[in-house]
Amino acid sequence: MEKTSCGTYDTDVEINQRTGAYSECCTEKIKNKRKSPVIAALLSCIVPGLGQVYAGDLLRGFAMLAALGISLCLMALIIGFFTFIGTWIFAIVDAYNMVKKQNNKTGAPQVVS
Repeated sequence: MEKTSCGTYDTDVEINQRTGAYSECCTEKIKNKRKSPVIAALLSCIVPGLGQVYAGDLLRGFAMLAALGISLCLMALIIGFFTFIGTWIFAIVDAYNMVKKQNNKTGAPQVVS
């Protein structure tokens, strides 16, 4: 095995060049960096925007919450019911896709326990 530096996580790791297997210290760092898209979607089911906050985008999360508030105000008109449901569904799908895209962008291998 050749000792190499894991540039993404600033740790020294041992990588088996044939299998590409990471040692324990690097897999722990990767596990901490990856987030679950399902948890992000479930959080947005509870409160729209919470999944975006979980993903690390505070501005987008608060924008989702503000859009939901505007939809609640529009419920005095008929259109508010449609925008409320649409905003809620969009927040769930957006949170899921956002976390999935972030996990793919890091290029970190998926750690299975």
